[in-house]
Amino acid sequence: MLVVNRDVSLRPLNTMDVDGTLRYLVEWETAEDLGRLFTDSTYADVVDGGVKFIGQGSNLLFVSRDYRGALAKCASRAIRLVGENDKYADLEVSAGVALDDVVAYCCRHCLWGLENLSLIPGTAGGAAVQNVGAYGVEFKDVVVKVNCYDRETHRIVSFDVGDIGYAYRDSLFKHSPAKERYIVVSTILRLSRSPQPRLNYGKLDALVADKNDIVSVREAVIAVRRSKLPEVGKTGSAGSFFKNPILTDQQMELMLAQASRSGIDVTGMPVFDVAGGRKLSAAWLIDRAGWKGVESGHARVWPTQPLVLVNADGFATGREIADLAARIMDDISMKFNVRLETEVEYL
Repeated sequence: MLVVNRDVSLRPLNTMDVDGTLRYLVEWETAEDLGRLFTDSTYADVVDGGVKFIGQGSNLLFVSRDYRGALAKCASRAIRLVGENDKYADLEVSAGVALDDVVAYCCRHCLWGLENLSLIPGTAGGAAVQNVGAYGVEFKDVVVKVNCYDRETHRIVSFDVGDIGYAYRDSLFKHSPAKERYIVVSTILRLSRSPQPRLNYGKLDALVADKNDIVSVREAVIAVRRSKLPEVGKTGSAGSFFKNPILTDQQMELMLAQASRSGIDVTGMPVFDVAGGRKLSAAWLIDRAGWKGVESGHARVWPTQPLVLVNADGFATGREIADLAARIMDDISMKFNVRLETEVEYL
């Protein structure tokens, strides 16, 4: 079913809880709905203004209070078994299913692979685009293929996981021309029937009594997230606002030299060897720079996780939050010679 609503509030369409007005909201369920949207002249007005496809709006910041284009979101919540044997099960998950609902489904059926992504806001479609990750696991780890609607040919095309260019918080679908051409309709995921706990991150290992109980792992992840992060629906946030920077050896030397000049002790700084260099903790940098808990108008750095910016009282504008982010980025650049990148997309 294809439904188009006009002049709706932006607030329920973004987890940052920023308000404003949207010209068109398109709700779709199937590839056939998308075909109608892009080929039926009835919807020419909607399409001509530009269509941005979103999930729960968990990675968006509306810096303008009047979004004149159209936002489109998938209304399908389908999860179905499409293949299995004694070792694994393959699920086809519609783009509109909340990611945590997918994780909960897998845990109920003892299917391993996504449990570390418990309680992350957003949808399965968004996860396929963003390659979300937490506690040593990335969404790409369980992806087999992604089915997309092709806006040029008006057909369904499928991408095998090896063709999607997955990397840290990145994929083919985040870059032009694929970003404008392909719309995720569903994703095929392969989950293990055998226990595969990954608990060597943070406090997870100590919190899980039975390492082979997937529900215990999920509960531990949820407990850790709730102890550090604002609860979605109560405090407006977009989760991790900044990406963890990845530095080359030369950039690492420059960073250490600049931190020393800034009088910052880097003892105990978390550093992870990854493809392309060394990954630093953006949260650690922001904390050491003194930004934890800082308020600016109605925007705030979350006091227990400085990687998160929040709409403290529900009255922050997108511009207010963006200005706070810019000040943090400039300060980190000055103190560490590291330029943070936002994980959140500005609209």
